[in-house]
Amino acid sequence: MYLLTIALVLALFLLDITLLTLNYRHRTQPIPNNVTDVYNIDDYNKWLDYTMEKFRISIAGKTINTAILFLMITLNLFPILRSLTHRITSNTIGSTLLFLGLYAAIYYVSNLGFNIYQTFNIEARYGFNTTTVKTFISDQLKGLLLGALLGGGLVALLLTLYLSLGAGAIFYAWVITMSIILLMNLLYTRLFIRLFNQLTPLPKGELYDKSIQLANDLGFEIKKISIMDASKRSTRINAFFTGFGRFKSIILYDTLLEKCSTDEIVSVLAHEIGHAKNRDALKNLLVSALQIAVYFGLLSYFLSSEPFALAFGFESIHYGFAIVLFGILVEPLSILLNIPLSAMSRTAEYRADACATNAGYGHALCHALKVLARENYANLTPHPLVVSLSYSHPPVSQRIEAMKLDNL
Repeated sequence: MYLLTIALVLALFLLDITLLTLNYRHRTQPIPNNVTDVYNIDDYNKWLDYTMEKFRISIAGKTINTAILFLMITLNLFPILRSLTHRITSNTIGSTLLFLGLYAAIYYVSNLGFNIYQTFNIEARYGFNTTTVKTFISDQLKGLLLGALLGGGLVALLLTLYLSLGAGAIFYAWVITMSIILLMNLLYTRLFIRLFNQLTPLPKGELYDKSIQLANDLGFEIKKISIMDASKRSTRINAFFTGFGRFKSIILYDTLLEKCSTDEIVSVLAHEIGHAKNRDALKNLLVSALQIAVYFGLLSYFLSSEPFALAFGFESIHYGFAIVLFGILVEPLSILLNIPLSAMSRTAEYRADACATNAGYGHALCHALKVLARENYANLTPHPLVVSLSYSHPPVSQRIEAMKLDNL
């Protein structure tokens, strides 16, 4: 198991590097005819430079992260970390949370420099970053606190149940986890987004009137359309649909309103309504429920397997390391599962595009997609293998082609 884990860590690293390299080398392939007007020559050359810098920093980040994990395994640093945390507290749950917290802190610190450089150097030089140092620090602190509360709380609950009920606790942990995910979906716009951004209602005017008319034409009741102040962090543009039932919400970036025409924005809204009408959020929740059930079943095996712990220098089962090892060894399964899940997500995007097309906003959506591609520096020629393995959205040229519109 020890050698298998090392081999797996290296194999996953090579896979990541290979996919990054394939995508990078594919960037100079001929641009599809239906999106040749996205970039002018200056923007295209700038995009090539941006892609090169993103490629380099991604390679560097993955190399550092893999090196840290490799050294922690081969130098038996995990048992040392266990001894350190055990000296601080002998409580099983407390020492496990401290073990996982220190492990996460190592990666957080190692990646913080890359995050700062990417935000305040690369993203700033290419005109994307609008984040201030104060906002960046605030986001980091809020993210750490939220991660500690949610992640640490879930681990503590899982271990409490496991120590009381054994393997049977996994079912209850799954029920509780899904309840938390459901609650987060319902409260996403009411609570979690508001921790980082301000939401304001779409004001009355032409866009509002056309949005209401669109919703009426599609037989869809709009509970709320909100504008998010995304511009305080980035110039990138986007929109998304979240929630279900009476908690449905459509969020438009304020940058979208700045850079798209009224009809283009309404076409994006029609796309998001398409997601709602197709119940994509609910479908994603059900898929997540099955996926998490599989993961919890595997995690139960790791939590009860003493040979795994002994192979890595532990004297007995250590729940913190069992969770870490589970995260490493389950990665190949995650990659395999992501292939059909990504395909399902891309199909959902095509359906949502069709909703906008059937509503009479096909041409406007095509133009909006081109604006989004240009303003977000989208890759117009991603490698097909990378698309199949990981893209949740089809490449913009394929989305436009699927709409089968004339005179583009």
